[in-house]
Amino acid sequence: MKKLIIVIFYCLSAFFATANDGVFYASGNQLIPITETDISVKKEVLTLNRVGDHIEVTVYYEFFNPVGEKELLVGFEAESPYNGPDPMEFYPKHPHIRNFKVVMNGESLSFDIAHVGNGHYDDNGNYVPSQYYINGRIQSWTRKQIEDTIAAWDYPGSMPVDYVYYFKTKFRPGLNIIQHTYDFDLSSSVEEEFYFPYVLTAANRWANHQIDNFQLNINIGPHESFHIFPEFFKSADEWSILGKGRVSIDTTWGITNGKETPVFHIQEGGLIFRKANFHPEGELRISQRRDWAISYWSWGNEEDYDAENIIAIFKKQYIPVSLSDERKKEDPYYTVFTPEQRRILKNLPFAYRGYIFKDKALRDYFESTEWYLPNPKYKGEMEGFSEKERKWVEFWSN
Repeated sequence: MKKLIIVIFYCLSAFFATANDGVFYASGNQLIPITETDISVKKEVLTLNRVGDHIEVTVYYEFFNPVGEKELLVGFEAESPYNGPDPMEFYPKHPHIRNFKVVMNGESLSFDIAHVGNGHYDDNGNYVPSQYYINGRIQSWTRKQIEDTIAAWDYPGSMPVDYVYYFKTKFRPGLNIIQHTYDFDLSSSVEEEFYFPYVLTAANRWANHQIDNFQLNINIGPHESFHIFPEFFKSADEWSILGKGRVSIDTTWGITNGKETPVFHIQEGGLIFRKANFHPEGELRISQRRDWAISYWSWGNEEDYDAENIIAIFKKQYIPVSLSDERKKEDPYYTVFTPEQRRILKNLPFAYRGYIFKDKALRDYFESTEWYLPNPKYKGEMEGFSEKERKWVEFWSN
């Protein structure tokens, strides 16, 4: 007789904030705390590819089943969104998860979506899901229950339930391959350009309590700087840059709590992390920081301008260059900077691509940054510049 049980397949979480309000897109956690005792994870390749304002997630698994055919109920849990678009417009799907697909041993699997009671956070800040798998079945709210609850409270853009994507899998004896893909909206806040977390520790609940062969590929895009917090690894030396980039270490208390955290500055290419017998003891958290001084400057609060500080901030990381269409050279946005500082600003898109400057002042400034990498092949052409970059260069030019 086939045995049907719940297991943890993967988890995911993300946080979004606007102004001083927190907005949760999704937050994942374990479904049912039952450990799978037979099937082991032989290999996992997790690929995160940023495309605009979302992440394309691709996961390749190799599982080994040493026993006879086994049927498992596998699930993905996402915390309800908060303060975003009306989630009922997307019902029954999560408004920030798209193109959810699972292929097992070459066969596409169908899935269902349940809506279950919200979980809660324990004293350690860990998300604890509600107990919704009762008497052998998932207890799901009806649409009317959800709508009646929403009508009785005042939390626009939020849901009184969490989402569970679940599907049946049939593990044959021996090797089984599962490929899973979905798109997930990036989150941001007043302190972060984007934030993306992914739960890795769920892998420890399979029979071998580890991933025998783990690989993580991250491609955020060119001219990007971002933190990866050392929760499942110890040092930046465990990462490889595929392409061109540099690594610096940040210990800023408000960001890293004083813990040495690598900041990866990618001119082009991406990152790769490999680990054999990988037993994760922490989760993946990727964050691109946003500086308040740059935010003031971008918003046009001229009274908060500190030109020298802004020029210094550009030394710390790649910062996307962008101008409002209303900006004019006669306003304080332009005139608060000295001619030398304007030359630095104008040349940022060229420096991001590794242009080797002949001018000593420019060369000294960019060589003092944490991200600059000279590229002798780049001759300073604007081919490939975005429209924003072209406007930026034109604005700061004499």
